Amino acid sequence: MKSLKMLQIKKMLLIVALIFPVALTKAQVSYFGNEPKNIEKLSVLKNTTTLFTLQYADYVELKEFEEAIKKTWTITPFKIIKPEELASYDTLPNYSFFYFDAFTEKIDTIINSNIVYALKLVTPSKLPKQKDENIYAYVTLFADVYTNLTVKQQGEKAALRKSYKRELLNMLYNGSRFVNWSPGLLAGYLKQINDGLLLEQSREIDYQFYNKIRLPDLAKETLYVPEYVREIFSSQRVKLPKNNVIQEPYNYKLKFLPFKELDSLILNKESGIKYLVYTQRTNDKIISVYDSKDDKIIYQKFYFQSPEFEMNDLYDIKAVIKSLK
Repeated sequence: MKSLKMLQIKKMLLIVALIFPVALTKAQVSYFGNEPKNIEKLSVLKNTTTLFTLQYADYVELKEFEEAIKKTWTITPFKIIKPEELASYDTLPNYSFFYFDAFTEKIDTIINSNIVYALKLVTPSKLPKQKDENIYAYVTLFADVYTNLTVKQQGEKAALRKSYKRELLNMLYNGSRFVNWSPGLLAGYLKQINDGLLLEQSREIDYQFYNKIRLPDLAKETLYVPEYVREIFSSQRVKLPKNNVIQEPYNYKLKFLPFKELDSLILNKESGIKYLVYTQRTNDKIISVYDSKDDKIIYQKFYFQSPEFEMNDLYDIKAVIKSLK
C-alpha cells in the first residue's frame, strides 16, 4: 500500500512542479486576473476544463465537494480527479487545475509558511521543450503545526529539491490537516476566485473589506462559527487585556457547529447563513465572514503578527456593525 502511494506521488511530480512565488498571499483568497503575465492567457483559462484535486481523505465526501464546486464555479467546466491522475493530462491542451502547494516568504527576519490551494494553467512555451505556468489564484489554508514546520524547513533542503517535493506532496495530500477546509468553505473560496477572474480583477496583499449593507444584519441574525475556532481558542492561554482596556463582549447571536452541520447549511440553496472563517498563516491571521445566500464575502480583516484567535476579533466585527447602524 505504501509503495502504491509513493508511485502515485511520483506520477504527480510529472505535472505538479512545486513553485515558490514571490507574490505575497496575505489575503485569505487571492486571485490575479489583471497581472500582465495573466491577462493575455485569461481567455485561454476560460476555455479550459478545470481539474480539481482533493486530499485522499476527502474523496469519501466526493458528492459534497462536487455540490460545492457546482454551486459557485461557473467560469469553466470542471471535473474532480484523483491527484495521481494529473500526470495523464500533462500533454493535453485545454486543462487548468487546482492542487495543493506550499512555499515560504521572508520579510526582514520573519519567515512565513504559505500552504495554499492554487489554480494553475500550463501552456506551451516559446522556448523549446518548456512550458509556461501561470498561477491565477490561491486559497490560504490553515494547516497543522507539523505541516508548517516542514514547509519552513524547505530552504535547508534546497539541495535535495526532488526528494523534498516528493515528501511535501505526500504530506499535503495524505498527512496534512487543514482546519479551514470543507466542502461548504470551498464554495465560498471559489465564489471569490470565479467572480474575480470573470471580471479580470486581482486581489492580493492585505485585502480588508466590509459590506455596509449586509454586515449590520448580524445585529439580529446568528453568526455561525466552525467548531475548530472554539477548539483552538479554548486551548490557548488566557491573555491579559491589552493596555488594561477590557472591550465589551460580542453579545450578538453566535452558534458553533461541526463541519457536517455547517456544510449542510452553507450548501442548502433554500437557506442563507452568515459564517466566520479563521485562517492562521504562521505569524498572522485573517478573519472572514461569508454570506451563503450567494457565497460572497461580507467582512475580512488581516492581523499582522497576531496569529491566535481572540475574543477581540469578534468585538472588531461588532465595532464595525455598530459604526454602520
